[in-house]
Amino acid sequence: MKTKNILKIAALICATTFASCSDLLDLYPEDSVSDENFWKNEQDLELFANGFYGILPGAQGPGADDQSDCYVNEKPNTWLFNQETIPTSGGGWSSGDWGNIRSANYFMKRYPNVLGSEENINRQVAVVRFFRAWEYFYKIRRFGDVPWYETELNIDSEELYKGRDSRQIVFQHILEDLDFSIEHLQESTSVAAGRLHKAAALAFKSRACLYEASFRKYHGLGEYEPLYQEAADAAEQIISSGKYEIWSNEKPKTDYYNLFIQEDLSNNSECIMPRVYEAKLLMHNNTRQLEESYTGMSRAMFEQYLCADGLPTAVSPTYGSEAAMPAEELAKRDPRLAQSIDNPSLPFKLQGDGSPSFNALPSLDTKYCTTGYHVMKYHSPDPAQWNIGLSTLDVFIFRYAEVLLNYAEAKAELGECNQKILDATINQLRNRVGMPHLTENVGFEDPNWPDYGYKLTPLLYEIRRERAVELLGEGFRWDDIVRWKAGRLLENPKTMLGMKVSDEMKEAYGDFSRTLNEEGYMVIYPGKTNRTWDDKLYLHPLPLEQTTMNPNLLPNNPGWE
Repeated sequence: MKTKNILKIAALICATTFASCSDLLDLYPEDSVSDENFWKNEQDLELFANGFYGILPGAQGPGADDQSDCYVNEKPNTWLFNQETIPTSGGGWSSGDWGNIRSANYFMKRYPNVLGSEENINRQVAVVRFFRAWEYFYKIRRFGDVPWYETELNIDSEELYKGRDSRQIVFQHILEDLDFSIEHLQESTSVAAGRLHKAAALAFKSRACLYEASFRKYHGLGEYEPLYQEAADAAEQIISSGKYEIWSNEKPKTDYYNLFIQEDLSNNSECIMPRVYEAKLLMHNNTRQLEESYTGMSRAMFEQYLCADGLPTAVSPTYGSEAAMPAEELAKRDPRLAQSIDNPSLPFKLQGDGSPSFNALPSLDTKYCTTGYHVMKYHSPDPAQWNIGLSTLDVFIFRYAEVLLNYAEAKAELGECNQKILDATINQLRNRVGMPHLTENVGFEDPNWPDYGYKLTPLLYEIRRERAVELLGEGFRWDDIVRWKAGRLLENPKTMLGMKVSDEMKEAYGDFSRTLNEEGYMVIYPGKTNRTWDDKLYLHPLPLEQTTMNPNLLPNNPGWE
């Protein structure tokens, strides 16, 4: 049984749509909630702030990384194939898309009228400013330069027709909001599971600063080193607190898989902040969707996994060649691979008597998996979790592993990543699965390091590999591609291919029906053997409706003029 405050969870659910309204009065009748009778006490502020929690991501399902190089969906991603056009309206810039920011500014204008403890009031302000930062971080990732608003806008506000502020200016405001949140939010031990606290805000700051620092560096915008330092400092505060550690039951062959199928993450040592799910109150559909995923890990991603000796397949003296059968191949690789994709050692479903059933061979049905590499991360074998929309497994909003990866990357970019830092970060992740440690000098050159369009130090190549492997399917990969200016990865034909099928596998299937290319890889999109990256895809265009109504928003983003 989950030890959660059910009343608070219910309040959060009821308030989920609250923050997305363009005006408080849109949802509540004027005679019961208005400026005159609402902004009276600290409880009013808390009720309003609670409404923003619905913004946070929940269970993302199997398609979280479909728009990337590591998954191949049944339907070609139109963005990756450069088939999108400038939208007439919407596109992430409609009035509703700015509603949460307007709600935050609505709060910011009114909260000073509330009487109460300054400390308690600032806690609620910290929540709202966190979510304003969250919303604006999404905006600059999607559009780059956007107008910064910190006042409540109405239909006749002149500021509606202002131009875009530079992403540098907007990000400085994001930092100010996050620093206020970090200062005034409580420690995690003082709040209920699923509520914001100081470490959660620090985790988000490390994520946002790493993203913006990388984007500025690799897209040639300059002024990036201070943000790498901010990212490192935020992560280091969490690490040095000693409150979190990589979760492990000292079972390297199952711990990584089991981390993502837990009913209650509130006491998990790796969980900085969970999304809380409870039967009959808030549930999701992850396991059911993962069964019929219509997607799969790409061959390109499969090849990123190291051998069990900690070396790439191209340089490992013990690897040899790829095994004819999947189970034999997985035994030679990083244990996270066997704990991430369906295979004969991973329980697929528990039967009526509680015994597990296993799939002897990868599924060939594209409804279940397109590539033969059927991702099982977040997939529970418990039949209770398979009912449509009734799964109650908690999911991570902020995970300590990400913080460690952020820290290692930021320090490496600053030229300050030494063996002590690797042992405190990357090697903690490897310890969980019994993988050899990454060393400061790396010790090898991998001829198959990804082609980013530029060279990296061996250490950065390996930190990026570790990030891809550890965070698979958690929705980070597209942001990583964008911030690293790594769109060329999508030109690798193996990002559109599935598993390699040997003659032994064909014989085991008996009736093998999938299309293979000359090298024996599954072809997911017949007739689409390559794609050409276009740099305009790093940012989305502003819709025509908005630029026509407000020419001050022009020029549109590069390539979308």
